Amino acid sequence: MTITRSYDATPTNNTSSSSSSSSSRVAYIWSQDLQDVADDLPSNVGRSSMAHGLIDSLGLLDHTQEPEDGGSDEEDDDDVDGAVEESAGGGDGEDGATTKSKKQDQSSDQIDQTELRNTIDDSPSLLRTAKVIAPDLSLGTKTCLLRYHDKAYVERLLRSHTDDTPDDPTQPPSPTSSTPPSSPEVRPRKMARTDPYNLSHDNPVFSTLPKYISLIAAATSTACRLLAQNKADWTIVWDGGRHHAKRAEAGGFCYVNDLVLGMLSLTREGRMELGSTTGPVPVSSQGENGNDGKHTEGTNGENVGKATRAKAKPKTRPPRIMYLDLDLHYSDGVSLAFHSPTKYPHPLPTTSAPPKPPNVLTLSVHHSSPIFFPPPTPPSLLPSPNTTSPFSLSIPLAAYPSNTTYQTIFEGCIEPIAKAWKPDYVVLQLGTDGLPGDRVGQYGNWGVEGVGGMKWVVEKVRRWQGVKVCVTGGGGYRHENAARAWAAVTSVLLDRELDGETPIPHHDHFEEYAPSFTMEVPEGHMRDENTKQELDKAIEVYTVIADRIREIVDRHS
Repeated sequence: MTITRSYDATPTNNTSSSSSSSSSRVAYIWSQDLQDVADDLPSNVGRSSMAHGLIDSLGLLDHTQEPEDGGSDEEDDDDVDGAVEESAGGGDGEDGATTKSKKQDQSSDQIDQTELRNTIDDSPSLLRTAKVIAPDLSLGTKTCLLRYHDKAYVERLLRSHTDDTPDDPTQPPSPTSSTPPSSPEVRPRKMARTDPYNLSHDNPVFSTLPKYISLIAAATSTACRLLAQNKADWTIVWDGGRHHAKRAEAGGFCYVNDLVLGMLSLTREGRMELGSTTGPVPVSSQGENGNDGKHTEGTNGENVGKATRAKAKPKTRPPRIMYLDLDLHYSDGVSLAFHSPTKYPHPLPTTSAPPKPPNVLTLSVHHSSPIFFPPPTPPSLLPSPNTTSPFSLSIPLAAYPSNTTYQTIFEGCIEPIAKAWKPDYVVLQLGTDGLPGDRVGQYGNWGVEGVGGMKWVVEKVRRWQGVKVCVTGGGGYRHENAARAWAAVTSVLLDRELDGETPIPHHDHFEEYAPSFTMEVPEGHMRDENTKQELDKAIEVYTVIADRIREIVDRHS
């Protein structure tokens, strides 16, 4: 059965593999090694196994024929200084919440597309599942990390070692600490820096840090590569989404910006064929100017045979990528990385072509206040309708935004931008620290169920015809609710009926879902401080910016 959806922002490309159909191919990035190192993250000890364990126990995953290595990065084949090697590699784990998988060495270009296609059989006992794919370790090498991060910073991370177990950086300092405690309302804490790369306090070194940054980077880049190679329509990386990491600095519990690395890979590998409706063109088939780099002309550029012409590769264009961040905290690391230095005047000149748009548009929806991390800066505030940077966008929210606020913002601000930008790919960061009761987010009031809730937002994105999506995790410090929310989103992508009344299956972490032992994330009861006047102002601004983006895109189409 196919679910028919419509969305008037349908891009003209890639429509044959729409992510809105019930036959969408969903890939789930997981390996035991990835789970183990993600469990070591000091701010979220044990969260990874809890989330993956719940999702697996609900029968949402397909572990058959899982490859250990999802592909090879040709530029890194001889990279003997790869980050995985420097961090002592990684053996196969035998225990954990998802020990059903059997790892295999298999290149991503050998992963048959049908292996990732999940369909519903006529038999009612067969339900759709997400295909488990292990991170491609070649995408987490030192060379890959250096595609964005500073060399000295990467080398510092890779040689990091400690035998000590760091304190949980989300908790207040101990009473014996000589460092004055910061306001209990500020998370992550602001303290005097003692390390040039900010590897202290909120971002302490831990024993598996070198392996952690390699696998997190590899996971999100693997997810993006699967989209670029048209082997999946949606990819899920719940251990990714580290949006605070800067080029040469850790921040907000984030050490490596997997999101930036993943989107950079999309810009390289996810080029779109001009005028095509068949999806992206795999980078391996491209050369300069969209061909394979081989001359197709005779000695004098004449007498090109029919057979030679038939082999000519199609012309391509760079992809348009939309980064949508719904974590409660501002996506400072990602937004800074893709902030275009190009200035876009308003109105555009009529006598000359406007500047070309960038590859990546960033849009962060977040809580903003002077006592909330990261501290407000001009890029994190509501832009002017005349901003010269219409591709670096923010929607700051007051405390306790509810489903109603998210619905208003999504329909009035986010969808108009998507319609104007016409993205080929969306990278959706779904941190859960905006849910009620999060011990770090504190000012969140977003629900999972209902109109305007997290599941509703994901369903709305599914209606964006012809768009391939990578969804990641992020913040989320009440682990049982993070697991519930991400399991609920996974079920939405598989058209599986789960709601708040669905019982938690018995598994290793069952007791941590007391007292309800259901999928319900309790609703918040704080008053939404976002006023109609503020939301109307945001919609007014974004209506103008959407029109500006549409004009720029159309004039370069």
